[in-house]
This record gives sequence, structure tokens and C-alpha cells, in this order.
Amino acid sequence: MKLVTSPDPGYIHKVLVVAHEAGVLRDLEFECLYPFVEDSPLWQSNPLGKVPYLHTDDGEVLYGGLVVCEYLDSLSTGRHLFPQDARRWRALRQMSLGDGLFDAVVHMQLESVRPREDWRIDVLKHDRHKIMAAFDQLERDARTFTSTDFHIGHVCIAGGISYFVSPGPPPRMDPRPNRIVMCQLESGDETYDWRVGHPALSEWYDEITKRPSMNSLAAHEAIGAVDRPAT
Repeated sequence: MKLVTSPDPGYIHKVLVVAHEAGVLRDLEFECLYPFVEDSPLWQSNPLGKVPYLHTDDGEVLYGGLVVCEYLDSLSTGRHLFPQDARRWRALRQMSLGDGLFDAVVHMQLESVRPREDWRIDVLKHDRHKIMAAFDQLERDARTFTSTDFHIGHVCIAGGISYFVSPGPPPRMDPRPNRIVMCQLESGDETYDWRVGHPALSEWYDEITKRPSMNSLAAHEAIGAVDRPAT
């Protein structure tokens, strides 16, 4: 199987975790393509021009990270991350919440790359509200998390939070731990520390990231060193 991704492992964090948990990580070949190039070969396989997508061994092309996740999970001979019992809908809701958190912060950071005078303030406020509301809901959810329960919702939540924790290119991170630059809209402090006010979530994240599959270094090691192509 060949997994096509971008040089930023954040976009396939959940895919790598699921592949590791399913025992198929070593069966994956990786190809890194930069999606923001009009003549990128990724368009030949994915009409949406997005990563990640997966070439399966039987010739199918699956695009959409969550579709790829469910396919890889289906290959597991052990415990599955997509519940098929009464836990399923809560797991899928939390999956959506974690993915939405990731999308909101990426969107805010892309918007903030613009010159300050070109910022769309209403868009930035909307993204900021989504991020803060998502963390508040996750704090409520985290009070029910147990160390023995691990499903796709937890994978996506941890993936969303990891964007606030791991170092990355500017304007993503503030030098202080656990802070991400949030455009200065109404507050004098442009940064947001997700751990403040979210003790249960913070404790859960520190514990869940001890799992071997959640080790952020595994993503970089699996993909290898990749240079961003010239634009």
C-alpha cells in the first residue's frame, strides 16, 4: 500500500496512529507531495488535490484521512478503533470534534499569514470561538475517559491537540510551552494556552501520548526527511 501525504506529518497523524495500532504501519510505502502546486501529480489520483490518500493493494484509491483510517482499521486482526457497538456514535462524535479542532486552528493560521490589514476579522473570531468551545467540550468529555478505552475519537482528539504542542513553522507556535499564536482580536494576549482551565483533558493527553502509536517522532521516522518542493 502507498500512502500519499505532504511534508507536514500533522495531516496524517491519525492515519499513522491507526496504521500502528492495526499492525500495518510497516506495510505502508510513503510518497510526499506538496498539495499547493497546480501541476502536482497528486491531482492525477485525487480530484480534490488533497492529502492524504491511499493506494490499496487491490488498486483502489481512497481519499480522505478518515476513510483511510477506517480502511486500515479494517485490516487489523486484533482490537478495532472504530467501535461497532453502542460506543460507536460517541466515538464518531469525538472523532469529528478532534478533526474540527485541527481544521479550525490550521484555518486560523493560514488566515493570519495575510498582512494584518487584510485579515478577515469575522473569520478569525469565528475560528477562535470554535477552538475555545472545542476545548471546553473536550474537557467535559475527558472526565469520562478511561485508560483502557482507546478509539478513533481519542486518536483525532490527540491529533488536534498535538498541533498546539509540537513545534512547527511560524506563525504557528509561541516560544512558551503549549501556547499557539491566536491573532490579537479582542485580548491583549495573542496566545492561547490550551491547558489552562482544562485539567482533565491535560492529564488525559499526557497519559495517552505515552502509547507507542502516539509518539510524534514515529510520524517523522515513517515518512523520512522530505524537502518541500519549490513553488
